[in-house]
Amino acid sequence: MQKRTVRGQRGEFIMEIDEIDLRRIIKYAKSYCEDRCPAEREPSICLALIEVCRILNIEAPPCVEETMGFSKSYFISKIRDIEKRWGKEIREVLREIERSGVRHFEEEIDRMEAEFALKAIKAIDEREITKSKKIARH
Repeated sequence: MQKRTVRGQRGEFIMEIDEIDLRRIIKYAKSYCEDRCPAEREPSICLALIEVCRILNIEAPPCVEETMGFSKSYFISKIRDIEKRWGKEIREVLREIERSGVRHFEEEIDRMEAEFALKAIKAIDEREITKSKKIARH
């Protein structure tokens, strides 16, 4: 039985886990993710799940393909599409929806997509910064 070592953000040892158990946990996380998305999406968790799937060579959640690899460029493009439809900057779109409330289904979709895209870009940037710091330390 192969073991996987889990390390903290600073590289400190946290635990060892059987790879079979880790795969079971990831399978459960993916099913939870697929069941709860998009209503309860959290981009930083999405990124962590995607990374672990890649490390273990497990098929990633469907959103990875839908979002061009959960790429920053995809989310920037999503924001640009919403801005074009509304004719204003994304934060203005969100403020208007918050002020006026959602008037129809398309506005609710735009609100959800805009909020998630902004959070996804932030999570991607933060993850890249964290990885850069790890590389610099070694």
